[in-house]
Amino acid sequence: MTDLPLGRRQAAALLILCYALAALLLASNFTGLYDSLWKPLDIGTFRALNSSIGADQPLTTFWAWTNSKLFDELTFVVMLALCVYLVFSSRREEWITTAAKIWCIALLIGVALLISKQIFSDMPHLSPGYALQPYNDLNEFISGYSVKTASENSFPGDHAMTSALFAGGLILLFRNRPYVIAFSILLMVFVCLPRLAGGGHWLTDVIIGGAAASLILLPFLKVTPMVALFDRLFRAIWTRMMKLIGR
Repeated sequence: MTDLPLGRRQAAALLILCYALAALLLASNFTGLYDSLWKPLDIGTFRALNSSIGADQPLTTFWAWTNSKLFDELTFVVMLALCVYLVFSSRREEWITTAAKIWCIALLIGVALLISKQIFSDMPHLSPGYALQPYNDLNEFISGYSVKTASENSFPGDHAMTSALFAGGLILLFRNRPYVIAFSILLMVFVCLPRLAGGGHWLTDVIIGGAAASLILLPFLKVTPMVALFDRLFRAIWTRMMKLIGR
């Protein structure tokens, strides 16, 4: 069975609360409040993590690999494998419902990435790799490949948004699978930290970007019948397929 959407009053209250929190977070990052609230934490976090990069630092190879395209591809494979596991570890009669929930989360991630590209892609926002010189550039300590260590428009962090929406969606829709939720949260941390160490993102790109996207989009899982609609659509498609093959 799919979770029923909230009543109108509950839905309105949830949206108002979440959108107000998202607005406050974004305002704190793009107004004069940033200098007093976030700037010291941004710089301090970057300097602390970036100091672990160097010719004689044991974490240099780890940070380099986790900032690489290969790691991004492996992360996607891990997330996809987790989704497949969620479906096939459910009872057979729940496979379609589980798949519908996963597709809803994937849809929200796609919407977040699309909005990010449309609104923020041309907004100047220098990452630590450009704003804080000098720093320990990973590319100076590796050979055979290069990694992205600076960006001219680093907000919001796409990896942070994706992993936050993924973990948040699992929390909302798979509360009975705590070990899967725990794994998704650990994956989110594991995905975001390398960008902070390498210079591609500020801490605020990650926590404000990820939190704002989650506050704006994840409530739709509770205030709309989108999961139920996907469930009915997938069941209709499955029924049609079974008729076509004579089963």
